[in-house]
Amino acid sequence: MSIQPLRGIKVVELSNMVTASLAAMTLAQQGAEVIKVEPLGIGDKLRHFGSQKMGVSGVFNNCNRGKKSLAINLKDPTGQEVVRKLALDADILIHNYRPGKMSKLGLGSEALRAANPRLIVCSLTGFGRTGPLKDAPAFDHVIQALSGITGAQGKNGKLEFINMLVCDKITAYTAAQAVTAALLHAARTGEGQHIDISMLAASLAFMWPDGMMHETLQGDGVVHLAPMKAYYQTIKTADGFISLAPFGDDEWARVFNIFGRPDLAEHPKFKTLKARGLYISDLFEELKKKPLTQSSEDLLTALRDADIPCSPCLPTEEIADHPQVQAIGAIETQNHPHLGELQMAAAPVHFGGQPQNSLGPAPLLGEHSELILGQYGFSPDKIQDMKDSSII
Repeated sequence: MSIQPLRGIKVVELSNMVTASLAAMTLAQQGAEVIKVEPLGIGDKLRHFGSQKMGVSGVFNNCNRGKKSLAINLKDPTGQEVVRKLALDADILIHNYRPGKMSKLGLGSEALRAANPRLIVCSLTGFGRTGPLKDAPAFDHVIQALSGITGAQGKNGKLEFINMLVCDKITAYTAAQAVTAALLHAARTGEGQHIDISMLAASLAFMWPDGMMHETLQGDGVVHLAPMKAYYQTIKTADGFISLAPFGDDEWARVFNIFGRPDLAEHPKFKTLKARGLYISDLFEELKKKPLTQSSEDLLTALRDADIPCSPCLPTEEIADHPQVQAIGAIETQNHPHLGELQMAAAPVHFGGQPQNSLGPAPLLGEHSELILGQYGFSPDKIQDMKDSSII
């Protein structure tokens, strides 16, 4: 058995889409038991995005493995009472409902923590709990736009998205770290707490170290070198594309020799670290002027022999077969009882230096409703009555 530091921790998740789902699955990968509370009908909307099979999408599976699903009507008082019972026995309750909705359901943080003082309630919102946008709906690309990510990605006056759910995932991992810190506080003091995290604030914190370095140093005397995005250049080879990341003078001199341009080592724009910092875009343009005749593999071999950080630019369908990806066990396969074979990213953290155990499959909607209710003291007759009344 691998080390699972969160074994014995119970998590109740009420969520729609990615943020709370992925945060809770991260906790499950570290040993926590997660009960996912979903609405009746279509359940979590993430079930219906992108590639799917039997009502389970690939992205839903990738954010919800190893959980139990309770499908319940939270507008019904009995449904609300069920969640209160779950919270009474839980260590963490995480949700991404809009501000005020949980209180309207009788499931507000103060009430739940009054009944269970050790409970950690983590509330994820789009824009936060104050300000003109506090009640506005938010999705990943909306937050990318407001947090400056589209500005950081764009070039030549054009704004561009990162074409994946980057803000959702940033917020999810921020939440997983925060609730783990809160668990440590609870272990020391016996006290739970309320945690607020907005996608906007989490994304700005993620952006700031490099994406906003030009906005960090204020006042006179600031010299603005090239932004980090100027270094993100692909190099076309005879049969594909590669990426490289030399830094010091010696590394760049070796790169210039490999590319057949030793003259660039003495060029005033490229000779020193500061000069390259000013003219890195021009440097890459020079490297790209002469089409390369080497294959990607030959060029990468020469760069690695010269100790230059480099890699091929892989299409997504080739990533799982790369020997380094396979060597570290970063991708795993699993047989789902309903969906057949699945391919997924393995848990990236190896506690004790050992890979984590594989999580079970993502649940079908309401797959564990009766099991969960039975574990929390509801009789078979009561469960049947709740089914007949469309509460579960």
